[in-house]
Amino acid sequence: MNPIVRAQLNDFKNANSHEQGKDSDFFEVMSIFAVENGILGENIEPFRAHLKGSEFGIDGISICIQGTLCIDADEAASILSVGKNHVGSFRMYQSKTSDSLDYGQISKFLDAVYDFFTDLKLLSGDQIEDLVGVRDAVFAAATRSNPDLKCFFCTTGSGEVPKAIQALIDSNRSRLEALNVFGSIDISCLGARDIQEGFRAATNSSSASINFSKNVTLPDHENIEEAYIGYVTADQILEMALGDVDGQGNRHINRAIFYDNVRDFNPNSEINKSILADIEAGDLSSFVFKNNGITVVAKSISRKGDTFTLEDYQIVNGCQTTNILAQTPQTAKKISVPLRLIGSSDPDFIAKIIIGTNKQNEVREDQFWALLPFMKDLEIYCAGQDGDERLLIERRDNQYRDVAIERTRIMKPSDLMKVSAAAFFFQPNRAARDHRGIRKEFASRIFLADHSVELYHMAALSLYKFDYLVRTSKVPRAHVINKFFVLYALVQKFWHNPNLLEAKEKERTRVRRSVLEIVLDNEEYVKHIEKVSKHIDTLVASSGAKTREQLRDFIRTESFSESFTKTFFDS
Repeated sequence: MNPIVRAQLNDFKNANSHEQGKDSDFFEVMSIFAVENGILGENIEPFRAHLKGSEFGIDGISICIQGTLCIDADEAASILSVGKNHVGSFRMYQSKTSDSLDYGQISKFLDAVYDFFTDLKLLSGDQIEDLVGVRDAVFAAATRSNPDLKCFFCTTGSGEVPKAIQALIDSNRSRLEALNVFGSIDISCLGARDIQEGFRAATNSSSASINFSKNVTLPDHENIEEAYIGYVTADQILEMALGDVDGQGNRHINRAIFYDNVRDFNPNSEINKSILADIEAGDLSSFVFKNNGITVVAKSISRKGDTFTLEDYQIVNGCQTTNILAQTPQTAKKISVPLRLIGSSDPDFIAKIIIGTNKQNEVREDQFWALLPFMKDLEIYCAGQDGDERLLIERRDNQYRDVAIERTRIMKPSDLMKVSAAAFFFQPNRAARDHRGIRKEFASRIFLADHSVELYHMAALSLYKFDYLVRTSKVPRAHVINKFFVLYALVQKFWHNPNLLEAKEKERTRVRRSVLEIVLDNEEYVKHIEKVSKHIDTLVASSGAKTREQLRDFIRTESFSESFTKTFFDS
C-alpha cells in the first residue's frame, strides 16, 4: 500500500478505534470518507454509507437528498417532508488496496451499479432493500431535475486508466444513460494521490486568501472581531468556493463551505437560467447591481493590505450566485459581486447570522434549536464525558471537521429530536417519519433550559450504541427498523409515563442509571434488543407484511404501537 495512504489509514483507524474490521474494511470506509467529505465536500458519516459483508461488486452506496445521507425510506421521507424541489444524488463505491486497476473487478463493480438501478439479480440483503426504498423515493421526487450518478473505483495505485478499461467505462456509461433516469453520469478511477488529497481536505478546516480592495469596515459589535462590506471580482469568490485541483487538473465547488442550502441549487430554475443567460450574453457590468451578493463568516481573518486570509469559513448566503459563477469561470475577472465578510468565533452569533441572512429560505427547526442555551449546555456535557460515553453534538454543519473523533459519535439536533420522541414522549411509531407532527406537537416541551442534559445524553448514547452493535454485527441489520421501539421500551421499563423530562431529579437519576447500566453492557443491551425485536416479529407475523417497506409501514401505525405497549411489558 502507498505509504502515505497507509499513514492516513492508521490515523483513520485510531480516530475510529471502537470500530472493528480488517485494513481492507477500513480502507473501504476511508475511501468513502475521503471522497464524500473531502473531494465532494459533503458532511456525512461514512460508516453509514458502507455496505457490511460481501455485497456483489460494491462496497458503499451514498444516496443523498438535499445533501443529507439517507439509508432507508424513513430517512428519505423525513427530508422530503420539508420544502420542495428536492435534489437527490447517487454515489457508488468500490475500493481495493491493490496498486493497480483490474478489468474484471471494475466490470463487476459496474455490473453491480447497473443491477442496483434495474432488476436486482446480483444484489440482495437488508441493506440493499433499505437503499432501494431510498432510491425509489429519490426518483419519485425528481419532478424538476433528474438525480446525478457518480461511481468511484478506488485503489492505492496511480489511478491511471488503461485504454481497455476506459472502453469498459464508456460502454457502461452508455448502458446507464440508456435508463434515462440520471441528470449526469460520472465514472472515476481514483488512485493514491486522489485519496490522499481527499482525506486531507476532509480533515482540515477551510482556508483561502482573497483580494478585497473595495471594502469598508463595518461598525463594532461585541460578538464580532472584524467585519467588512464592499465588492470583489467573481474570481475571488471562486477562490473561496472551489476546492483544490483534482487529479485531472479541475477544481469543483467545495460544498463543505456552504451552509446547507448549496444542495438546493437548481440549474433548471427560471431565475438561475435567466442570470446565467445574462452573463453568457455579455451583460457583465450589470451583475453587481442586480445581485444581492454573498455573505461569508470566518472564525479568523488575517489582513495584510488588501489581501484577506480566511480560516474556517462558510458562505452562509449566496449559494445560487456562487454556483452560477462557477459555470462561467472564463468571465469571472470581469464580474463584480457584492461581498460581506464577517469575522466571529462566537458560534451562537454565527448561527443567528446564518438564519438572518437566509430568511427568504425555509429554515429548519433544528437550525433554531442550535441557538438554544440548552443545546450549548448539552454540547459541553456530552463532549466532557469519558470513554465510551463521549458524544459530540453538532450544532453547525462540519463543526467537527478538523477534530480526530469517531464520526459515528457525532449527533445532530435532528437525531436528538427522534430519540426524544421515542424515549421521552413514548411515540416510537412516529419518531422515524412524522417529523412535522412531532415538532409541532412537542415544540414547547423539548430542549428547555431547565431540562436535564444527562437524560438527553442517555437517549443519544442509547441510539449510538444501538447503531454500533449493528455495525459490528452483534445485532442483525434486520432489527434496524425496530430501533425506536427498542429505545422506547428501554425507558418504559423503568418509567411508565411520557413525562420523564418533568420528573423529580431523584427519579430522573434512577431511570438514567438503570438505562445506562443496560446500554453500556453490550451483552445486556443485545438481549434487550433481541427481546423487543422478537416481540415485534410475533406481532407482525399476522399482518401480512412481507417486504421491509411493508413491515416499516405496519409498525409505524398507532394501532401497532398500542398493541406493542399492551403486550410487551406483560411478556
